Amino acid sequence: MPPMLPLCCAMLSSACAPAAPPEIRLLPLRLPDALLVCVAAPALPGTERLTQEQVAELLLAYDAAHADCAGRLAAVRWLNRAGEGE
Repeated sequence: MPPMLPLCCAMLSSACAPAAPPEIRLLPLRLPDALLVCVAAPALPGTERLTQEQVAELLLAYDAAHADCAGRLAAVRWLNRAGEGE
């Protein structure tokens, strides 16, 4: 056997060794501030009697505020659920 063959085999076999496993770092989850604040509910008009148009506009504004807040809370719930697997 040629004298260089064992040395070549030793060098080549170390090159095929598996690399060290990658380092996995978990970063803390930071929720965006925009998800933690909801649109304020609309204020009631100062008059004692409201027209049907004012009532309809008020109901639509309340519905929009609720939809905004419900959407943000759903996103927070989804992010929290995604973070439970840690």
